[in-house]
Amino acid sequence: MYVRTLAIVAVMSCFTTISLPAVAGDADEGASLTLAAPAPKADYIIDGSHWVCSGTGCQAGAVDAMPAVRSCKHVAAAIGAVTAFTWRGKTLSDADLAVCNAAARK
Repeated sequence: MYVRTLAIVAVMSCFTTISLPAVAGDADEGASLTLAAPAPKADYIIDGSHWVCSGTGCQAGAVDAMPAVRSCKHVAAAIGAVTAFTWRGKTLSDADLAVCNAAARK
């Protein structure tokens, strides 16, 4: 019985050790943006990510690993023109924002 309990504790310790680095990387798995005009509503689901908006700011806690400009285009098409966009730790340049906003909702 003691050996069995010890084995279970050892296995659980491995899962905990493996899980901790994944939690530390979560900061670079989200996204945020600033809109040119306030968002028409507070919540959006775009490409499977939940965006929460307040005024001109929007955030998504976890987003898929896709190119930042592609995602920005999808968000701009759904919500409106974007003045700043950060995706999984990458901030888009002014040139990338121009490409993004070509798809913006009018």
